[in-house]
Amino acid sequence: MLWTLLLVAVALVVSPALVVATGRRTGWLLAVVFLAAAALFTPTALAVWSGNIPTWSMPWIPELGVDLSLRADGLGVVFTYMALLIGAVVLTYSASYLPPSNRRRSMSFYPIMVAFTVAMIGLVLTDNLLVLFVAWELTSLASFLLIGRSGAGAEAPSMRTLLLTFTGGLFLLAAVGAMWARTGTTVLSEVLTHGVWDTDPLFTGAMALLVALAAMTKSAQFPFHVWLPDAMAAATPVSAYLHAAAVVKAGIFLLMRFSPAFADVPIWNALLICIGLFTSLFGGYLAIGQDDLKRLMAYSTVSQLGLIVAAVGVGTAFALGAAVVHTITHALFKSGLFMVVGVIDRATGTRDVRRLPHLARAMPAMFVVTVLGAASMAGVPPMLGFISKEGLLGAMRQAPGPIFNGWIAFAVMTISAVVTFTYTAKIVTGGYIDGDSDREVMPVSLGLRISSALPIVLGLPLALAAGLLDIPVNAATTAANTPGSPEPHVHLALWHGITPELIATAVVIGIGIVILARRTALHPHIERRRAAGDGTTAINRLYTLAGAMGRLVNRMANSDSPTRHLAFIALGLTAVIGLGAAHSHDKLPPLQDGVSQPLDALFLVLMTGAVIVVCTSNSRLGATVALSTIGIVGTTQIFSLGAPDVGLTQLLVESLTVIVIMLVLQKLPLTFGKPGKNRRPSALAIALLTGTAAGVATHLFNGRRFPSGTSRYYLGSGAQEAGGENVTNLILVEFRALDTFGELAVLGMTAVSVIAIISTVRHRHLDPPPKKDRSYVPAPKIPLQGPGTLAYRAVTQAWGNAVHMQMLVNLSTPMIGLLSLWLFWRGHNAPGGGFVAALVGSCIVAMVYLATSRDRQIGPPKLPLRLITAGIVIALVIGGVGFIKGSFLAPLHFYIGEVHLTTSLIFDVGIYLAVLGLMLVTFNLLGTSASTALQRGEQTRERADEAVEGELPGPMDTSRGERPIRYGRGTRILSTGREYRP
Repeated sequence: MLWTLLLVAVALVVSPALVVATGRRTGWLLAVVFLAAAALFTPTALAVWSGNIPTWSMPWIPELGVDLSLRADGLGVVFTYMALLIGAVVLTYSASYLPPSNRRRSMSFYPIMVAFTVAMIGLVLTDNLLVLFVAWELTSLASFLLIGRSGAGAEAPSMRTLLLTFTGGLFLLAAVGAMWARTGTTVLSEVLTHGVWDTDPLFTGAMALLVALAAMTKSAQFPFHVWLPDAMAAATPVSAYLHAAAVVKAGIFLLMRFSPAFADVPIWNALLICIGLFTSLFGGYLAIGQDDLKRLMAYSTVSQLGLIVAAVGVGTAFALGAAVVHTITHALFKSGLFMVVGVIDRATGTRDVRRLPHLARAMPAMFVVTVLGAASMAGVPPMLGFISKEGLLGAMRQAPGPIFNGWIAFAVMTISAVVTFTYTAKIVTGGYIDGDSDREVMPVSLGLRISSALPIVLGLPLALAAGLLDIPVNAATTAANTPGSPEPHVHLALWHGITPELIATAVVIGIGIVILARRTALHPHIERRRAAGDGTTAINRLYTLAGAMGRLVNRMANSDSPTRHLAFIALGLTAVIGLGAAHSHDKLPPLQDGVSQPLDALFLVLMTGAVIVVCTSNSRLGATVALSTIGIVGTTQIFSLGAPDVGLTQLLVESLTVIVIMLVLQKLPLTFGKPGKNRRPSALAIALLTGTAAGVATHLFNGRRFPSGTSRYYLGSGAQEAGGENVTNLILVEFRALDTFGELAVLGMTAVSVIAIISTVRHRHLDPPPKKDRSYVPAPKIPLQGPGTLAYRAVTQAWGNAVHMQMLVNLSTPMIGLLSLWLFWRGHNAPGGGFVAALVGSCIVAMVYLATSRDRQIGPPKLPLRLITAGIVIALVIGGVGFIKGSFLAPLHFYIGEVHLTTSLIFDVGIYLAVLGLMLVTFNLLGTSASTALQRGEQTRERADEAVEGELPGPMDTSRGERPIRYGRGTRILSTGREYRP
């Protein structure tokens, strides 16, 4: 079981390299891997069919008692084989279907398909609620990617699909969280047999409703059915796999997996039976009205899934067995029919039945295959679909409640079977018989024809020897059945005597033949009304409504003024602190006595004075100096309290922050300007409220209180569990390393955001071209040349840097570098660590920038992003190494001689690189975006005046960071001021 999953995971890892080497033929290799995985899984299947339940487990989140666990039962075996075997056929089909010259499409297709299979196998074999949810969401994400990669026309359908399937994920997440909290375990097999389902009907009903809604979104049940026809924008192999044997079957699996807990819950029975039967009728009606064969297949899938959902809702052993059989049958004939439609499309260039030629003569073999597939879907003997459809009809007669409920459900399903016969007949007649176009029929490769025929043709011998499926179907039914119920005894055969189901089948076939004969009058009548059930319009209206609501909410903060943004944040913080203080003021540890110092009064006076200066100064430079005073005074107080590690970090942050603020001030006027009449009082009121709240929070939560239990744990366990003495660093890289890893990701996104925002503005042209150039899109004005900016003074007055500053850099850089390495090395046991060391290293960048004679970039242009990427990757890799110890980011400790080392040291390297990269981004973009751009603009104008179109010198040099910008009609100017002709 585990090796099966690992083999497919290895195929996922190597699939990009295989695509590079073999192109679309990778499908053949991956199909072999899938078949090998199925063979590897066979011993597990045999063990399950003999009555054993193989299991495997390893710790995942030991603190919460959560394990990565696998458990194979009859349901898991059926769905695993379905994913692997149908997947192998579809991959074989893809090797001939995908364009031979477009490796880029193959590069995106095969890895995502294999990733989906990994997620699907994990979903059906896991025995953990959390893993179940993660795998469920991964299947949604993989289906979104597979649909979205199919071109520009698939982008909107993929987003609508993601919206609906992720909505189901929210329902499932709520159910998983509630079940975990109520049962006290995440072990799925224990949850399903917990006593709460018998003792708390209200909770049981709520959980049944949430699980049913989650499954209905993915199994395309009304009103969530609209995503499946919408997803037909995906390539044919995607539809053949995801929408016949994978994604939609994930919803069916979820219903069967939770059936043991909810089979006797009235809301579960009523919802699934009613919605399932209605969906089967509604989907079938819409299928009849389609002209596109692929959309017809989509709506027929919706209809067929409704039949399975209704059978699961009945909940008896016989009904569950019928649902399992039809799930298998549907995977076979529907995947084959989807691929047949792809063959027709490839041969004729269209799927529209109104434009197809008479294909029965041109493609006789595919015509026979399509007839067999349609007969199986319609339930015509002797196909396997006949057996499964009889089982579904018999299941309806066992519907819970009064006996007439069963006969009503039986009658509705019989009507649905008539509708099914009608749209399956349209597949054959519309695709092969009724066409009168003279469109040329192109030859189709043998690989496409064999792959599409295989799952359909397989349905005939399986029907003749249906007893071969008894053991797997009974095992799956046992797994889906209520615990303690009698063992199911499902026996599959073509003949069970004269039964109501057989009579109903004969009636269906008779009525279907009559409708088939009158199709030319009936089909146009339905086609004119098909748009009434098209859910795309409804989803688009929901999008429009959501957008309107978003714009309404956005108005509260739709301003460039930082005051408006800060006001909401400050008032929100005040409210949160007020509620927290009111709730927990009597639950906090007592204040310590005798810890205040006379020096604290001096700190308070200095900070108060600096705050007053910041609030009253009209000079931006003066306010910056006062703001830095607040930080330095706070840093001094931290040192006085005996926290050198935190104090050193704070000192470096304050120093670098002031320099960054000065970089920003280059582009701003020297003064703030005169505020409006009402702005100062409102700002003062908000500031007083926020300051009071912050003071209350500090007093309540941090105000020199005795150490909490968490603090005592860190202080007492640091040396024992982590082998270090510096508690601050140990918290960052060991105890709460996952939080730090998240902050590294935030650093990376911050750097990308800074680059995206500043570079977009900085690389735009400085002067607009003539108005007649309609291709020009005006950029926002930035006061680069205003007489009141520091940048203007720096350029016009040619301020230089002192020579002694440049000499100081040459002398201090090696010492600062050594100090940075020393702080990094000692961080585990003394003040230091990766973050502090990176800040010290960033001081080198700041000094180099301050000592240059003109603004320029420090280092290569791509170096910052490479540092950040390397830092995150290092942290991620070393986190994976932690699984040796049992969990992500768990540190491994070892000795080299007498030197104690730990993998958290390598994690600290990632922190160092990410922080250094972010500081480089900040200096390179903020430090060169004003004066350098102004100088470059002057050079650009001078060179543009001299340039003659058609005689521009040299190509663009992207290695130097050059990029084209438009200046005038037909002239291209590089971002560095040098002209080029593309």
